[in-house]
Amino acid sequence: MAKRLTDGNTKATFVPTISSITAPTVAELTDSGIVALENTVTDDGLDISFDEGTVEGNVLASTQDFESPGRSKAQIELTYYRDSTTAADRMWSVMTRGTAGFLVVRRGVTASTAYAADQKVEVYEVTCGERRPLAPERESYEKVQLKLYASGTYSVESTVAA
Repeated sequence: MAKRLTDGNTKATFVPTISSITAPTVAELTDSGIVALENTVTDDGLDISFDEGTVEGNVLASTQDFESPGRSKAQIELTYYRDSTTAADRMWSVMTRGTAGFLVVRRGVTASTAYAADQKVEVYEVTCGERRPLAPERESYEKVQLKLYASGTYSVESTVAA
């Protein structure tokens, strides 16, 4: 079994506008208004998880319990480094509380590879929460945590369109 390596093979981008979450275009993913995240987010700072509800389907005639998957909810938190230059500190200056957009994540392809048609990506419609500067640590860079609220639909297997 050939396992996919994660080191250096994850690209993450904050995109202001996407017309179709199942088919974001190369132009949307490379627009001048995007924020490239892969060189700012810490190597363990892309935290995407899902909470899933349960629908019970128990009936009087059975001695067993039945259930089905219910609603799901994406929970996203980013941990990133501040940059000492204003021009490069785009996560801090653009992704402020209340800012809406889309988090796009591509896995399994070298992060430096540009987005291209037919690549598989995850797309989450989000609204940025409050930026939370973390406590200073010895021998460390300044870090911030940012919660992204799932404010619309998401797709964990979208295909990039030309």
